[in-house]
Amino acid sequence: MTNRLAIGTAIGLVTGLMSWRANATDNVVSVFPDVLTFAVLAALLAAAVRFELRRTNAHDRRASLRAGLTIAAAAGVVFGTAIVTLGLARFSAPSATLSVFLFSVAVLSSMGIGAMAALVLTTRSTVQKA
Repeated sequence: MTNRLAIGTAIGLVTGLMSWRANATDNVVSVFPDVLTFAVLAALLAAAVRFELRRTNAHDRRASLRAGLTIAAAAGVVFGTAIVTLGLARFSAPSATLSVFLFSVAVLSSMGIGAMAALVLTTRSTVQKA
């Protein structure tokens, strides 16, 4: 569990820093300012889930989904916090509604990508064994 949280935290930090760098326009904050940020998030989550599934030798769907969602939740919370912090730093009068929206988009997109990666990788490993 600690390994999953550490991996997710690292992914969230990398993605958050990429988003900070790409948000170059003043008075604008975007969760995914370019396609590269989204692609890196998806690639890192898929690689982390694959690494975790191989490390733990988990082949059933429930364990795979649990691993993927744990990593994705940690990544999403750190990524969302980075985006909200950017919004607080960028705007002179930040909106609470905007902060909640930015955090929600970051967490939910990360959770969705992590769940899809876990399900696809579990299906792939099950098909290969059959």
